[in-house]
Amino acid sequence: MKCAVALVVLVICTIVNGQIPINLSEQQKINALQYSAECFEKEHSTTEAATALIKGQFDGLDKNAQCFANCFLQKAGFISNGVPQPEVLSQKLGPNVGQDKLDAIMAKCNSLKGSDNCETAFVLYQCYYKEHATLV
Repeated sequence: MKCAVALVVLVICTIVNGQIPINLSEQQKINALQYSAECFEKEHSTTEAATALIKGQFDGLDKNAQCFANCFLQKAGFISNGVPQPEVLSQKLGPNVGQDKLDAIMAKCNSLKGSDNCETAFVLYQCYYKEHATLV
């Protein structure tokens, strides 16, 4: 299990260290790594599922992957009990995405719901990802 966590952390490192263009502060990078490792262990996700989520390959992902997304987004403050938190989203994503674009994305995505909090987080993550407002 520790090897699997290390692999997920390595993938997240690739993102937070600039391989995917998103401007994160050093503290945000540390938080992303910590949240990912904690959620990976908690939700018993696979490295393949975590990597697929990060790459936007959503087909065939299981409930554990959905709950990984929920755990991460909750720890980051983007959602609370399945409800998007617009103020947090604006504070954390606005500078990277642009507030006008983010407002349009929130209008499109924030009303999406799943059958439970895990599925809701998953559909929200997919929507933001497709609209080029990466949450990870």
